[in-house]
Amino acid sequence: MPMTEAEYRAFWEEHRNTAIEPPLHRALGIELGQLSPTTTTITMKLTDEWRGGAPGSIHGGILATFADIGQAVSLWNAFDAGLQVPVTTDMHVRYYRQPHAGPLTTEA
Repeated sequence: MPMTEAEYRAFWEEHRNTAIEPPLHRALGIELGQLSPTTTTITMKLTDEWRGGAPGSIHGGILATFADIGQAVSLWNAFDAGLQVPVTTDMHVRYYRQPHAGPLTTEA
C-alpha cells in the first residue's frame, strides 16, 4: 500500500545522508519539493561544479541525470521497496535551452 505524503516525507528525511540515499542524490544536493499522487517535484542548486564546456552552460549529463532522478522519485511510492525497485531502462532527453539561474526544478 502506498505511503501517505506525510509518511513519504518522513521516510525521505529519515534516509537522507545514510547508506540508503544514493550518493549521487547527495552530491547533487537533491531536495524534495512537492509530493502528491500525481505530481512530484525535486530541486537542486546550480553550482559551478555542474558547468558545461561553454561559458554559462550546465553539463547535459547533469541535466539528464536530474530528470532521471525526478522520474525515479515520482515512482518510489508506487512500488514495495522490499520487493521491487524501479530502474531506468530507456530514456530520451531533448534539450531546448540552457538554464541560466537556479535552483533547478523538475516535475514528474
